[in-house]
Amino acid sequence: MYKQITVIAAITCLMTVANAGDQASQQQMRFKNLDMDNNGYVSQYEARDKHRVFYYYPKADKDSDGHLDMSEFSAFEVEVPDYGVK
Repeated sequence: MYKQITVIAAITCLMTVANAGDQASQQQMRFKNLDMDNNGYVSQYEARDKHRVFYYYPKADKDSDGHLDMSEFSAFEVEVPDYGVK
């Protein structure tokens, strides 16, 4: 019984890690799709067609430097997870 629980726990952990990696990969893809000039940042102009990103842009731009880097974009997705919904 103990071995079965251990195996189930291990499988669950592996699935969780795989899912987290997949989410990070998807997040990077969304960031790259927004970063039209491939400079590593998303400007408010680049976000203009993504309503929620554009709307929350001032809040997402934590350091108020006029562009979102990957860490700001990641934090934004956690804070406003349904940003893609118009």
